[in-house]
Amino acid sequence: MTATAAADGIRLLSVVIPVYFNEENIPATWAALEATLRRLPAGLRWEVIFVDDGSGDRSFERLREVFRLHPDSVRVVKLTRNFGQVAAVLAGLQEARGDCCVVMSADLQDPPELILEMLGRWAGGVCKIVLAARAYREDGRLAGWASRLFYRAMRRFAVANMPDGGFDYYLLDRRVVDLINGIEQRNMFLQGQILWTGFTPQVIGYTRRKREIGRSRWTLSKKLKYLVDGFVSHTVAPIRLITVVGLLFSFLSFSYATVIFVGKFLWGIPLQGWAPTMISILMLSGVQLVMLGIIGEYLWRDYYETRKLPNFVVESVLARAEATDSAAACRAVDGGNGADAVV
Repeated sequence: MTATAAADGIRLLSVVIPVYFNEENIPATWAALEATLRRLPAGLRWEVIFVDDGSGDRSFERLREVFRLHPDSVRVVKLTRNFGQVAAVLAGLQEARGDCCVVMSADLQDPPELILEMLGRWAGGVCKIVLAARAYREDGRLAGWASRLFYRAMRRFAVANMPDGGFDYYLLDRRVVDLINGIEQRNMFLQGQILWTGFTPQVIGYTRRKREIGRSRWTLSKKLKYLVDGFVSHTVAPIRLITVVGLLFSFLSFSYATVIFVGKFLWGIPLQGWAPTMISILMLSGVQLVMLGIIGEYLWRDYYETRKLPNFVVESVLARAEATDSAAACRAVDGGNGADAVV
């Protein structure tokens, strides 16, 4: 709880929204979100923290306009480049001051009105984690099928309490936010870390809407990286798979060698042709390279952790001077109007 909230008994809700190439969505997203937040019960204040994750369009300009119109309730964090969605969320969580924090997307695929139900489940801190799990998706059968397959694999091999449809829209109590902010891990699988805290989540099913404005920048390569991060961070199943495959091929190789030995020396069957030899060599070489790749994923992440690089670098923060409590020694006024504090 913030000092102000603790003094007057009023609680504060923070809403964190990562932004990446969303200039067309920002006006509609802000309008829908503001309409929902103005329906909050008395005694609950709110703030919205937008994090521009190195967008190459006019997203930051649009966010600056929103901030200038609503400096008391909006803050904008600008990262120096694109660090990824997880890094942008972490930047927003570090900036958040609320007693609870909601993380949602900027494209209106997550209905803002669900925040009211999530707050009801939170009930002032009784429930520490509220997850909005995707029960149905309007954005295509292929996307839904791939998502279900991924999260079923995560439940089976890595995070046993992962909701069937996964989640990107959730509410965290202040205690959980502080725990997440205290984790010093790179290439973080944030969903797994939230569930790792051990607090029993409440799950709300909802329909993920079809994106109506713009196109998603959540590319296949980013999805694959996130999948690998999830498995490498929360399970040793790939390493154990290497052991199983190694034992299997050792057994097959021993069996085949036995057949060759018996056929040659007991039955006099001649060994002919190079095709079986080449097939065996190529197959085993491919398996070995895949195994080395899996081991390399673990080793690379271990090496990356030893470098202690930050998950993100903040270029600036737009906020009212009295509301900005991070890096106070580097504070300056933007434009001379006293409204923008650039950190």
